[in-house]
Amino acid sequence: MNIAFIVDEFPSISQTFVLNQITGLLDRGHQVDVFTREISGEKEQHHPDIERYGLLERTHYLGCPISRWSRVVNAADLCLRRMRTNPGALLGALNVFRYGRCASSLTLLFQTAPFFRHYDIVHCQFGHNGRLGAILKKLGLQKKLVVTFHGYDIRAGLAGGGSVYGELWDEVDCLIAISKYNHDHLLRFGGDPEKIVYHPVGIDCQRFSYKCRAARRGDHRIKLLSVSRLVEEKGLESGIRALRQLTQDAPEFSLRYDIIGEGPLRARLQQLVDELFLSSRVHLLGAKSQNEVIKALHDSDILLAPSIAEALPVSLMEAHAVGLPVLATRVGSVDQIVQHGISGFLVPPGDVAALSRGLADLMESPDRRADMGRRGRRHIEQHYDIDRLNDRLVNLYSELLAA
Repeated sequence: MNIAFIVDEFPSISQTFVLNQITGLLDRGHQVDVFTREISGEKEQHHPDIERYGLLERTHYLGCPISRWSRVVNAADLCLRRMRTNPGALLGALNVFRYGRCASSLTLLFQTAPFFRHYDIVHCQFGHNGRLGAILKKLGLQKKLVVTFHGYDIRAGLAGGGSVYGELWDEVDCLIAISKYNHDHLLRFGGDPEKIVYHPVGIDCQRFSYKCRAARRGDHRIKLLSVSRLVEEKGLESGIRALRQLTQDAPEFSLRYDIIGEGPLRARLQQLVDELFLSSRVHLLGAKSQNEVIKALHDSDILLAPSIAEALPVSLMEAHAVGLPVLATRVGSVDQIVQHGISGFLVPPGDVAALSRGLADLMESPDRRADMGRRGRRHIEQHYDIDRLNDRLVNLYSELLAA
């Protein structure tokens, strides 16, 4: 099969779930091209598979020239080359009455130009990219459209209503919901229940190898870890305040809290750390490569995920895979990953006191932490192993083509 992925940014170290699907398809002998709205600037943190699979050579930028003159000249060249192959699609991409400014600025022409060649499947990651996929179908350029909804796009739909995704609901052939939370909201947005398929994201369980954590009785050193974007919905402020509460309630413990990730709230979070006199305990480490994240997971005792909004966070899968217990909040479909009382604890979002109590319970019971880590690993192997999930994805594509 020839498959086109449409994504926001590639390569992105915060979206390994996309990378895992692409490399899995390549391993199975399929051809994959990646079309991105932004080229990542995170070169120093590139995943090792980017070079191993030559993915930058398969990546194409869906932008258009910035200068007006260059845009017009290149658009004229495009029109001359494409007019014979598909004049209807070309004129459709210039239809200002239907597509407004996107057409009049020539943006849509440049975005659709790479798709004048046929793909068996166009797979859009995130609903807003599905709108472009829907236009490709409407223009007759492609025939089979798959769209995966994650977290940000579900929240956008909740804020603006399902109509923000335009023609997507009519044109899409398969809507992939990565969680029950997403499935329920896609129905509310207007998705056809017969087109919605549950297919979660997953991780490479071999890369995230399990580490048996023997109980360290009498050792009061505890290392907490969060791996997330530094954005509002991740609730990291609550996590930092919970640590502050712990230092007062359990002074016998030596606590260190590392936060891996980058984002717009970095300065604000650092200011909070300084105001609470936690600079010796809380460390904002910035973005890290996957190998560095794995090492940090292996070196930690508890993963803390104090989010106030989520869909199906991959970082929790990674933590369980290496044998870490997780303290998370009961949002989205987090309870599909973290089994309360079995592989970790779930508490209400934004509840600093509950986060502090949950951490204290885990800190005081090293035997239970080790047992939760083992159970978490087993759960991830059974439900979120990317190798099994990629086999299912190929079957899904094949069924769509057969239909």
